[in-house]
Amino acid sequence: MRSPTAKKTYNLPVKLITRAKRVLKAKTETEAIVRSLEEVTFMDEVERAVRAAGGRLPGYRSPR
Repeated sequence: MRSPTAKKTYNLPVKLITRAKRVLKAKTETEAIVRSLEEVTFMDEVERAVRAAGGRLPGYRSPR
């Protein structure tokens, strides 16, 4: 099942979209934008989890 979508119009830098599309190996501009937004929200979740764990990842040991 697909998530609901909303048709939006944005003025985005062409170079930025082209680069995101290439980096993410996305087939379309929409795919590049959606995946970029997913990455940002995932990074936020990781940052919140790290902060909740006192700034350290639980169970992680430094290789030093």
